[in-house]
Amino acid sequence: LIYHICGDTEHIVEPMGASGAYGLSLDSMVDLKAAAERVPEDVFLIGNIDPVKVFLQSNEEEVERETAKLLEKMKAVPNFILSSGCDIPLETPPENISAFFRAGRNYRS
Repeated sequence: LIYHICGDTEHIVEPMGASGAYGLSLDSMVDLKAAAERVPEDVFLIGNIDPVKVFLQSNEEEVERETAKLLEKMKAVPNFILSSGCDIPLETPPENISAFFRAGRNYRS
């Protein structure tokens, strides 16, 4: 069971973490590192590359850079899973999705 609410859920991270969900899929406006300090370690934190600003409106290099930046920020969080912050727009260039996967696969902490 994965729990996702679109938008800024900073104010309800604790109740979401206590909901019984195995993971919280948090949107791009939530600081995942701060959320990691507020939820139990056995709850996965999933996210949260911005689906519009990064996936849709950026180029491949920017997608890779933002993905690597999030991975670096979250490297000490064992319950982190890389993902988009919400649904990826249909108009997203396929190259940007490929850049996201490439950055995730190539990341080394």
